[in-house]
Amino acid sequence: MENNSYTTSDRLDYLEFRQNLLILKQPCHKATVFFDLTIDIYLKMKEKSYEFSQKLKDGETLKLYDYEKLIISIWPNISNYPSACSLIAKCLLDKDVFNSIIE
Repeated sequence: MENNSYTTSDRLDYLEFRQNLLILKQPCHKATVFFDLTIDIYLKMKEKSYEFSQKLKDGETLKLYDYEKLIISIWPNISNYPSACSLIAKCLLDKDVFNSIIE
């Protein structure tokens, strides 16, 4: 059950995130995987993505695979859709951080 104490900003970020996922997804990718994505999961992914970015900026060597493991640990349902983690990374990470993990 979701908590009703979210800020308006959190709610708008969540809706924008879901919208971006649907816009960025490949045509062959099923959008139904994102149906179970709750605001609680989103906020946890957002927090961990920030921590991931900080580690990378502090000089730790991380790749997309490390980000995928992080996301799957938060939301195991996503493990059946490998390209979904890349979409999430593209939405939640800064452009420079995203580019550095896919190199």
